[in-house]
Amino acid sequence: MATARRRGGGRRPRRLGLLWQLLGLLGLGLLATVLWSRRRGFSLAELEEDFAPPPGPPVEPPAEAEAERPEDSASDVADIAVWIAGPAGNLLVRDGGPAPEEVAGLPVLFVHSLGGNGGQWALQLDHLRRTRRAVALDLRGHGGSDPADDGDYSIEAFAADVAAVADELALRRFVLVGHSLGGSVAIEYAGRHPERVAGLLLVDPNGDQSGVPKTQAESFVRAIAADPHAEMEWHFRQILAHGEPSASRWVLEDLHKTDEAALVGAIESSFRYQPLPALARFGGPKLTVVSDMNSLPYSLHKLVPGLRMRLVAGTGHWLQMDRPGVVNSLLDELIAEAEAAR
Repeated sequence: MATARRRGGGRRPRRLGLLWQLLGLLGLGLLATVLWSRRRGFSLAELEEDFAPPPGPPVEPPAEAEAERPEDSASDVADIAVWIAGPAGNLLVRDGGPAPEEVAGLPVLFVHSLGGNGGQWALQLDHLRRTRRAVALDLRGHGGSDPADDGDYSIEAFAADVAAVADELALRRFVLVGHSLGGSVAIEYAGRHPERVAGLLLVDPNGDQSGVPKTQAESFVRAIAADPHAEMEWHFRQILAHGEPSASRWVLEDLHKTDEAALVGAIESSFRYQPLPALARFGGPKLTVVSDMNSLPYSLHKLVPGLRMRLVAGTGHWLQMDRPGVVNSLLDELIAEAEAAR
């Protein structure tokens, strides 16, 4: 589905110092955690240990993946835009795939990150729709979906959006994929509805930020609230530094289409949300795919024993756009595992 895009503007936010420049490379879900480490007086050597990549060999991109770029994608499978009534406003959903009578495999539902929308999964949707149904929603306040009429942008409220889409589209059992903040949303939905989720793929997900001191969290939220788009753009540019330029432009354009209240509310909720209880309630196949920026004490793969992790080195935070071939291959593996377990 072709959509019009506009470029975001706004003043450049103030520089926050060398450490904050480093923090920007860790992703929104990890910024405040390192700041907490600084407050507790960690040494530079200890901080460098936090930046070390996770153990294990990195996943190498297939040769053909290098030629794939989000802006170059041209799908030969229909992408149907539909609006459904969500809990707090209309939600835009991208739906597509073979005719229902031709589909035997599990459908897949995608959840985007903070400041994104379902279009950021374009290369995964194209890949899957040749053989199965694949759906991506715009969360409330993001992309083409309405801002929340109740003002609720909590992780739990976003999970209710996912539930509304799954119910309206009659997705009785499906593979659920979430990126960054969308990883937290996917975890929350899977914890509430484990019988509906056949497999869970977390792409560079947020960790557990609930241990960040309240004063530090509030300070970060105040900085974002003062000028949401401009402040977030500055942080986004840091975690896009090693990504593909075309993907980076796409991400920044999508950021500026996001409701400001959604940005602030989602960040506030992220500091409160504890993902481990919900993740423990989901017993199905699960895999986390991380960039080499996502390696801190509060990263999920360091908190959850036995959580399978694959590292994709040398990318930005938007792995599905920077290394679509790798993400698609790992997604295929998880789907095959989920289908074998049925």
